[in-house]
Amino acid sequence: MPYNYVYMAKKKKVKKNDKIIKYPKQYHFSIGFIIIGVMFIYMLYHLFTYITADNITVYEVSQGSISSNLEYNALAIRQEQVVTAENNGDILYLAENFGKVGAKTQVYALDTTGEILSSIEESTSKSEIQLDDEDYSKLQSIVANYMLTYDPIDFNKTYTFKNELDSQVAQLYTVSAMESMGESLSNAISAGSFNIYSSPVPGLVVYSIDGLEDITVDNFVSESLDISNYSAVNLKAQESVIAGQAVYKVITSDHWNLVLEVDKDLYESLQGETYLKIKFLEDETETWTNLDFTEKAGKYYLILSLDDSMDRYADSRFVHIQIINNNISGLKIPNSSIVEKEFYTIPKDYMVMGNNDDNAGFLLKSEAGNVVINPTVYYENDDFYYIDNELVSRGDRFIKPNSNEEYVIGADTGKLKGVFNVNKGYAVFKQIEILYQNDDYSIIKTGTSYGISMYDHIVLQGDEVEENTIIN
Repeated sequence: MPYNYVYMAKKKKVKKNDKIIKYPKQYHFSIGFIIIGVMFIYMLYHLFTYITADNITVYEVSQGSISSNLEYNALAIRQEQVVTAENNGDILYLAENFGKVGAKTQVYALDTTGEILSSIEESTSKSEIQLDDEDYSKLQSIVANYMLTYDPIDFNKTYTFKNELDSQVAQLYTVSAMESMGESLSNAISAGSFNIYSSPVPGLVVYSIDGLEDITVDNFVSESLDISNYSAVNLKAQESVIAGQAVYKVITSDHWNLVLEVDKDLYESLQGETYLKIKFLEDETETWTNLDFTEKAGKYYLILSLDDSMDRYADSRFVHIQIINNNISGLKIPNSSIVEKEFYTIPKDYMVMGNNDDNAGFLLKSEAGNVVINPTVYYENDDFYYIDNELVSRGDRFIKPNSNEEYVIGADTGKLKGVFNVNKGYAVFKQIEILYQNDDYSIIKTGTSYGISMYDHIVLQGDEVEENTIIN
């Protein structure tokens, strides 16, 4: 192909290409993708903050109650009269232990020579006795009571059962032997060598003493309730006595009292109550009691009055009971919400009225000039205001109104129990007064000046939050 032809063809092709116009590449942004991206970043941020932040739970305060089932070894106080021997001699008991007697019922006999008792012992070792229906009933009652309260771990009950059964059988043999002695017994009585004595008053016979027979609800002391030092004397174990020696006691009334020491919280929570339900843990029976209160030497006592069940516990100075009480009510909060915080305590006579309001203020000493400040008061009693360190520091000084006296902040401090209120979205300490507390919940006093109210929101995990923490 000729050179000129090729050249002209290339030239035409170049001219044709010169007509193509190149435009810059345009990028189109979608508003939908932008919104999705922002939302994704937002979600990632909140997921990260949720994972890394403490998981704080908010609890709404409500009215509630706590059922308390508290166990005590209560001191039993009865009307008891100790009877002493009128003469010397070998003693023979005629009345049943815990049996009811009249004013002329024969209770015991004294043998000054020992002849009658020897004859009775010889007779009981050889003879057999015939039991009537009443005798069978007494023995069956002892066995039935033991079976009802049987506990394979409690050996004391087994020993008590054995002793009571032996005593009842011995009593039956003694009465039978005396009835068979006839003339020899009459002659001994006539000669004055064998004397039978009757109860001076009607009541319930008990053949043991413990030295607490004269105790009353008025004269008991804290040591009276110390079961670790308690001991009793079994009078039936003595074979002979001398004049003036205790031989038995008589409980002269079915009315009796139980005294128990309680903590201040329970004591105060029961104020206003006149009755209290209890359970006797020995036999699981329940009864209502009249309730009274007394305070001695800084300790708090409940005094329960009863007119039943006395005969079942006539030999027990300490009775194991359980308080059954469902009436402890108020604002109910979890114990996990409760915290303790230390505050500066400021004497009330340092208070001045605040700036243009009725809030308590204090005159703070300053090099630039004294100034009245209004710190938050978290609690007050008859003597002090409780404030924190938001506006003051330890070592600052308040000036007493109309005086040159100064009070050094931090000289006295006090601790308050409270919760963190989050009604405003951040944690604010609020003081509480606990009426009663169990392992999980507390009942707190309502209507306090610096406390919380029903439907307030508080932090469930109080120890995981600090003052002014923002709660999402």
